[in-house]
Amino acid sequence: MLTGTRVLDLSGETGFLAGKILADLGADVIKLEPPGGDRAGRRGPYLGDVPDPERSLLWLALNSGKRGVTLDLDADRGRPLFRKLARRADVLLDTAPPGDLAGRGLGYEALSADNPRLIQCSLTPYGQTGPYAHYRAHDLVAVAMGGNAALTGDPDRPPVRCTLPTAYYHAGPEAALGIAMALFARESSGRGQFVDVSLRECQLATLMTGPGQQAKSGVRRGRSGSRLGRTREIWKARDGDITFGLRGGQARVPNLVATVEYMAEAGMAPAWLREYDWSRYNHNTVSDAEIARLEAAFAAFFATRTRRELYEQALARRIMLAPCNDAREILDQPQLRDRELFTTVEYPALGASVEHPAFFAKSNVCRIGIRRRAPRIGEHNAEVLGEIGVTPADLAALSSEGVV
Repeated sequence: MLTGTRVLDLSGETGFLAGKILADLGADVIKLEPPGGDRAGRRGPYLGDVPDPERSLLWLALNSGKRGVTLDLDADRGRPLFRKLARRADVLLDTAPPGDLAGRGLGYEALSADNPRLIQCSLTPYGQTGPYAHYRAHDLVAVAMGGNAALTGDPDRPPVRCTLPTAYYHAGPEAALGIAMALFARESSGRGQFVDVSLRECQLATLMTGPGQQAKSGVRRGRSGSRLGRTREIWKARDGDITFGLRGGQARVPNLVATVEYMAEAGMAPAWLREYDWSRYNHNTVSDAEIARLEAAFAAFFATRTRRELYEQALARRIMLAPCNDAREILDQPQLRDRELFTTVEYPALGASVEHPAFFAKSNVCRIGIRRRAPRIGEHNAEVLGEIGVTPADLAALSSEGVV
């Protein structure tokens, strides 16, 4: 889909996923690191629990499909080389603070003067302008400032963060989409443009209908823990948690009826529940006592079954129920295995192979997915810099000076 598109990926961890998506779409993504590698971006956990930047699972997972180059942009000989690379590029992806690249003569104004077709996408905590533009923030701050943390966790306890840096993983696809739109626009305009992505603003999508509901009602939502409004959403199964909504409405009522039938077959549906008139059920208007009675019956049943058993029956009976899986259980999902979602990538220099998600989407136009393993530090220096006239002798000199 993006074959023939050259991307310079100057991002830190914040933008790793954006570059990976572009690589999976077929772009030639060149990951630029400082000499010695991006130590922050090559943090643990490590493959085989061996502390080594080359074995960073974060790096291996989010930089597959890219080529790797080292270059010091603070060095007098490094900046001209970067500008030469930018002249041949279609896209520059960066996560530098606003004004940082411009301060080194590598801002969009200078680079687009050399290459008017260049598209630059900057992914920062608060965007390029506004009162917070020059504030620093990592994932937890962006998640909190974007409103998500206020809704995550139990109401009687402090907020909790999600497992992985979700601010980065929501903003990455937004950045990739913005780049794709800019590439499409360039087909008719012939010119590139600057794409400004804010981690904080991307968090609004994680609130689903929350912003609209607050604007309409003026009521500020808070943390609800395992509940969604008045009803329970997370339930205990015999071996973990499941998600199941005890809500009414046209889509939900048949699901509730099917669940009661399942419970009745197991001898765990009280007579009053088997006779319940679901056509009149509205979780917004029934009494708290009625919700408590319903929840007690459903909870007792779910606690006797494993997540896998409940999920298999949910699929067979068209019940809206799913297990809360961890990463290992996702790997074991038969549906994902049948769809060949995972692929094994070989890392010969590490003497290991690693399972990766093979693709993030499928297309009937072209293949989307991993095309090569993540690069080692400076692995493609000679290959990429050779394209702009750097000879092996030049490369050795640059290496001795710490430029590459």
